[in-house]
Amino acid sequence: MKRGYIAITTSIILSILILAVAVSLGSSNLFIRFDTLDFYNKQSSFSAARSCLDYGLLKLADNPSYLGNETISISSYQCSILTVETSGPNKILKARSQISGATTNLKLTVNAQNLSTVALEEVVSF
Repeated sequence: MKRGYIAITTSIILSILILAVAVSLGSSNLFIRFDTLDFYNKQSSFSAARSCLDYGLLKLADNPSYLGNETISISSYQCSILTVETSGPNKILKARSQISGATTNLKLTVNAQNLSTVALEEVVSF
């Protein structure tokens, strides 16, 4: 009689262990998928913001008094060029892009005379 209880108890414990391992592996794959999606969204957001900076730089080359303050559509994404600032001999362009919760804020400082890059940085906020 005791052997039957031991066999049933052992099979229940083994079933619980196998179920725990299966759930653990399944949930880790799900988390990896979300991490990959977040990474892709951040890359897309960065690329859109960088493209906005390039567009702003082109506009600045065409018109040295370019002020910014516009939203640009790049494929199915959008980004914003904020107000262009002057700091001594430099111009500062700021671009923001948000794609599926991933936000990128880029700040580009260029020499106002020849538009050479002085600094490019990603900032938390403007």
